[in-house]
Amino acid sequence: MKFPAGARFALLSFLCVMALAVSMGFAISSLLTRSVEEWEWENTAALARREVERAGLDTLLTAPRSVVTSERNQREFARLLQGMPEVVRVKVWSRYATVLWSSEPRLIGQQFPDNPQLRAALAGKVSVEMNADERGSFSYLAEVYVPIFSKTTGEVSGVIEVYKSPVRLLTTIQRGRLVVWTISLAGALTLYLVLLPLVRQIYGRHIREEALRAHNARLEAQVAARTQQLQAQREALFQAEKVAAMGQLLAGVAHELNNPLSAVVGYTQLIRMRTDSGPIAEQLDRVAQSAERCTRIVTNFLSHARQHPPERQRVLPNPLAESAVELLAYPFRIDNVEVTCLLGADVPPIWADPHQLQQVLVNLLTNAHHAMRGATRPRRVVLTTRYEPATDRVVLAVADNGPGVPANLKARIFEPFFTTKSPGQGTGLGLSLCRSIVEAHGGALRLEATPGGGATFVAELPLGAPPAALEEAPTVEPLRLTAGKTILVVDDEADVATLLAEALALDGHHVDTVSNGTAALERLGTHTYDLIFSDMKMPGMNGAELYRRVAQRLPGVERRMIIVTGDTMNVTTRRFLEETGAASLSKPFGVDEIRRRVLAHLTSIGADASDAAVPLRS
Repeated sequence: MKFPAGARFALLSFLCVMALAVSMGFAISSLLTRSVEEWEWENTAALARREVERAGLDTLLTAPRSVVTSERNQREFARLLQGMPEVVRVKVWSRYATVLWSSEPRLIGQQFPDNPQLRAALAGKVSVEMNADERGSFSYLAEVYVPIFSKTTGEVSGVIEVYKSPVRLLTTIQRGRLVVWTISLAGALTLYLVLLPLVRQIYGRHIREEALRAHNARLEAQVAARTQQLQAQREALFQAEKVAAMGQLLAGVAHELNNPLSAVVGYTQLIRMRTDSGPIAEQLDRVAQSAERCTRIVTNFLSHARQHPPERQRVLPNPLAESAVELLAYPFRIDNVEVTCLLGADVPPIWADPHQLQQVLVNLLTNAHHAMRGATRPRRVVLTTRYEPATDRVVLAVADNGPGVPANLKARIFEPFFTTKSPGQGTGLGLSLCRSIVEAHGGALRLEATPGGGATFVAELPLGAPPAALEEAPTVEPLRLTAGKTILVVDDEADVATLLAEALALDGHHVDTVSNGTAALERLGTHTYDLIFSDMKMPGMNGAELYRRVAQRLPGVERRMIIVTGDTMNVTTRRFLEETGAASLSKPFGVDEIRRRVLAHLTSIGADASDAAVPLRS
């Protein structure tokens, strides 16, 4: 049962005041009792000495025994009972602890040297002993031992033992105690009633102040937490803006690289097709391999820089891991980080989003790289892929030999906005994003300790299953060549336009080239073309605008257009391609890609291609 705070305080205050009153009452009553008793015994001693002196009995205490036992002196001793009120018995002791006279004749002449009160009295101190009345006349008798001093020598000449009834004394003490306790309790109650409103007011104010301080502390803590969260979000937004700006920069650089890279890849293939085996052919193969590597790097840059809508497909983990390592090869190499790929030979494909999984691997590899920046020993990162038949899962693991993650931080390492990096070097979103991506694929991401020191992040992914409509893989038909088509190439890059023209002419097509959209519209006004290759980004009229102009002025001819772009992951480009359904050819491209695109597009437009070939209306 719980009481309100006010009731608890009132009860506690009452108990405290009562405890104080009881303590004071006990102390005062004890002091009063002791004072009254001391006064009573001193008064009794003074009365006994006065009676002894009045009767002249002080000289008999030191007289010979024959004098003391005389009948006259015995009567004088007996008169002591008459001169002292409340006294029921009297003994007269000599200084040698011998009973000279007693109201009990049987005790006269006996010695009691072991009586402690008697010894104290013989030493000059009034001594008192309370005993029960053996005869039953009184409940208690006070035995008061009064030392009698000699007038000539000042020494103790004897002791008068008085048996006194303490009824009046005890009654007085009880009355005094009653008065003391009544005053104490009444005063305490009065004090409680007087002080309670004031103390409750002060206590209430204190409680309100405490509550206000606690509320302020909670508000300050919430403000501090919100401020820290906003600061982290602001930092994350700033980092996101930097990443977005970096993505735009990478996209621009990749687009600019794709044009000359298309020429390198295409012309290398054209020259290789015209070259027999020999040293030159081997050199051309090496150039083609390097160009292919450059193509993969540019593609990885674009893939990492652009945001993708989730799209799942069959993904081979080993090539995905190799592409992630290849993307970070340069920073690993300049920081002397040795990267080892332990790729399982029997790792099956998984149904996943390749761009998201690549982002997971890139983030984990980057974290491992950053964790080893302060390490002096050889820096090693191991990327492992394997298949676990027991769980039917593919495991991707990134291990480093850095300092590892402290035990007190392991529980928070995946929290959003939590980072151990210095301000400005991390947003605290990388591992949280990685875990979200892995869990969205039905997997799990965990942290393990690396034997010998370091950290290992392990991602377990289920194989997954594609939708029923996609379970059957499309049949890859052998490439069939087409010839004798009339094709227009629109590109501001002369090298790319020439490459397209030569590659198409190699298959027997008739090719015209123009360098901008305006010239293309003019040419379409006077010529009929089976296909139109148009670059997406051109000065003046770009590929999208050319497509719309053709659709407006010559409906149906826009279906023959193939958009050539170096960045199909660009948001504007993707939206345009999705809205129009236009075909596209990604840079850099080789001769086989051109042939496949020509065949596929001619097949898709079918017989309608010739029907739509009418001059452009002005």
